[in-house]
Amino acid sequence: MNKKLMALAIAAVAASAGSQADIIGASAGVYHWKQSWDGDVQSGNDKIDVNDDLGYDEDSGTSYYVALEHPLPLLPNIRLQRTELEISERGTITTPVIYDGTALAGDVDSTTDLTHTDVTLYYELLDNWVNLDLGLSVRVFDGEARIKSVATSEEGSVDIDTPVPMLYANARFDLPFTGLYAQGIGNIISVGDSAITDFTVGLGYEVAVLSLEAGYRTFDISLEDDEDEANLTVDGFYIGINLDI
Repeated sequence: MNKKLMALAIAAVAASAGSQADIIGASAGVYHWKQSWDGDVQSGNDKIDVNDDLGYDEDSGTSYYVALEHPLPLLPNIRLQRTELEISERGTITTPVIYDGTALAGDVDSTTDLTHTDVTLYYELLDNWVNLDLGLSVRVFDGEARIKSVATSEEGSVDIDTPVPMLYANARFDLPFTGLYAQGIGNIISVGDSAITDFTVGLGYEVAVLSLEAGYRTFDISLEDDEDEANLTVDGFYIGINLDI
């Protein structure tokens, strides 16, 4: 009898472990993003147009993420995402300006780097043909806005390396029995004269654990810190692949 009870207990534990394994999930993805830049930067009294003065137009970057979901109800799930967002060009400043205490005119080389890492803690509120995640992201920038005179080699530089907390939402709508889905992801914050909005919308097709996705991402940043300002929009289409296990 004891042997039978032991066998039943082992079977119950194994079944429970199997059901928990079905709940635990991981996903990862990588995207190629075609980026169009627009806006201005400032460190002093003079605004510098990134298109007219710095020669910015289009570039591209990579974004990739990993996420882990678990069955523990009180602990949030976690998502990590890294986005490469950097452009370097040669432009011409026709009207002399002061940037970070440096006088600039004529041909300039510049780099604007808004590369960032998102650390997101979220809860899954819906999980059927409609999926909804809500949470909080901390966006960690590790970039700069640097402009260098070609003639004099003098340069001005403003660091962009402040962690920024943002609200996070991720909604996905699956079209049953087709493998097709639509998804929207948003990060947003607005405090005083500074605001960041980052929205992604996409359509995808999923087969087994793999899915192909294409869509549009728009990233707007408006930062003001004393005499340093940045008002930039980076947007464009992307294509990517996801793994969901």
